[in-house]
Amino acid sequence: MPVGGRLALRVPWPLASIDPHAIDDAPAAIFGPAVFETLYRRVGDAIEPALAESDPEPAGNALRVVLRAGLRASDGKPVGPREVAVSIARSRARGGRAWLVDVPAPRIDAKGALVFATRDAAALARALASPVTAIVGPGFSPDTPVGTGALRFTRASDGARLERNPFAPLGPSFLDGVTARAAPDLAASLRAFEGGGDDIGWLGSGLHEPRAGSRPFDHGAVGWAALFTGRDALGWDAPGIAQRMCDGIPHSRLAYLGLGAAWRTDPNDGWGGPPAQLLVRDDAPWLVELARAVAATVSRPSHEVTAHPVPASELASRRASRLFALAIDLVRALDRGTIPALISLATAADPARAEPLAKRPPRLGDVPVRTLTRTLRCGVIGEVRVSGGRARDVVLPASPAGLGTDWGSAYRARKP
Repeated sequence: MPVGGRLALRVPWPLASIDPHAIDDAPAAIFGPAVFETLYRRVGDAIEPALAESDPEPAGNALRVVLRAGLRASDGKPVGPREVAVSIARSRARGGRAWLVDVPAPRIDAKGALVFATRDAAALARALASPVTAIVGPGFSPDTPVGTGALRFTRASDGARLERNPFAPLGPSFLDGVTARAAPDLAASLRAFEGGGDDIGWLGSGLHEPRAGSRPFDHGAVGWAALFTGRDALGWDAPGIAQRMCDGIPHSRLAYLGLGAAWRTDPNDGWGGPPAQLLVRDDAPWLVELARAVAATVSRPSHEVTAHPVPASELASRRASRLFALAIDLVRALDRGTIPALISLATAADPARAEPLAKRPPRLGDVPVRTLTRTLRCGVIGEVRVSGGRARDVVLPASPAGLGTDWGSAYRARKP
């Protein structure tokens, strides 16, 4: 396998920080599994040990999880059972609150193993394989992240650098690194890729025409773009309304944003609440463009909707207090499948409501994700996908978990 070389790309998402435990973090959705490892990992339909030495071991009425020996974070500092317990607690306080509802807080036994007061080994391993339960280094901060994955994340003036992590417990990346720049708009990546400046084109193979010799790739969805209603929507702040609005937006109006397969458009009258601002974070060009397209589509006379970009901190505060009428944000996928999707969306819409749903999940088959929000104050507009074009010599494997790209295993083929 060729080792060395770099990849360059631009994404219309903020790259100033990365937090694997946040449900709405775009860099974590796209690059997180390459920067942060989990105790267990999904490989297809199987769950395998990752930072854990083996499957959970029975210990009376509990399960023991033994860590691999000599674990280190990307800054070289040791990662032991205490750091793992802190990481799980951090996830539980953030995006993993509902996902971990049936996972007891671990204690550390005399031999340094993590002991969970549960007897369902399969459920425990599955919960700890989600990217939202990733293990971070001591004193973790999203602005200066220290992880345990094949690449380490470093902020740069124009985005981020993902460099080979020599301490990666499961092995460092094949590449020397990935240069990821924050694109100011949707055209920047396609323009740079078509002109040969970048190795990957985000959501396409060129702005005006496909780059010669390029090849398409599509590694599926890492989350969803969701529409939320808040208190200022008055009578329109009710479960199911946001999804009905989303279902009334023709796929053709948004197809250029790469939202996945077309959905069935249901007739409706758009927005019927008071004139409203559609809040969206101002540092995510993809979301801003989506918000403008959605606002133009759902507006009606005397019921106008206007896209209103705000700082990410303001959007988070307004969503937490629900003092808004409409908002658009990213929701990360916690795992593949219907129930994980439901827990993801419920966590983003109402964390308190998500916990009982996770504890007693409804009996659902393999249903479209858009049907899961009928009882939530949010609606799925479409998917957030990792797809586009790649240079001829770039090999981009899909994540074995089925969530995006396996950046740690990407490489540049040697030229003949």
